[in-house]
Amino acid sequence: MASNASDELIGTWVAGWAGARGYETRNEGRVHAALRHDTTEDWEYVIYGPSKEELAAVAETLAKHPNRRLTAFDDSAENLVAMATEVGLQVTADDEALMVTELAVHDVEVPLPADGFIFQIERDGTHAYVSLHPEDNQEVVAASGHVSAVDGYAIFDRIITGADFRRQGLGTLIMRALASLAQEHDVDEGLLIASVDGQQLYASLGWTSLGKVVMFKA
Repeated sequence: MASNASDELIGTWVAGWAGARGYETRNEGRVHAALRHDTTEDWEYVIYGPSKEELAAVAETLAKHPNRRLTAFDDSAENLVAMATEVGLQVTADDEALMVTELAVHDVEVPLPADGFIFQIERDGTHAYVSLHPEDNQEVVAASGHVSAVDGYAIFDRIITGADFRRQGLGTLIMRALASLAQEHDVDEGLLIASVDGQQLYASLGWTSLGKVVMFKA
């Protein structure tokens, strides 16, 4: 049976997401933080089910550091947004979702690439990176993705299909390949944050939503 969203689960997701991207991390009480050196060059805070007091504390910090952001998970996105608005936070995105899958239902072998494409696979400890390339131009990345194994979970991240290669099933192949590579480790479930475009694809591959993800700025 798939996990439910919780502070512990969100902490596991942060560990895999940050580890995949090389982010420095720290914890401040129940608030997880990652230093996004590749985008804002500042800290992003992550919390599950925050109280109004916790949101107010983060809002105060964000007001002092405008480049910082908050990503929050809650069983009720409506209540979360209402509380956050009261303490001065502004919604920057509310269309992503936390999704989970049981890996036992996924392939244990890397699938064959689509005709005219080749896979490239890189393993580094508990991390794996998969990319698909046209056979006749292997410098071009048609689709790619990353997975990290953390505490029994596989954290999927940066699932990208190039604009010129969409609607060819390449995203599905990347997900199937990552799921098979994840099972080289002692993992039971997969986690990811899905964009609007990705949610339908992942649902068709056996993923279920654990709720909305809301991002804020001061």
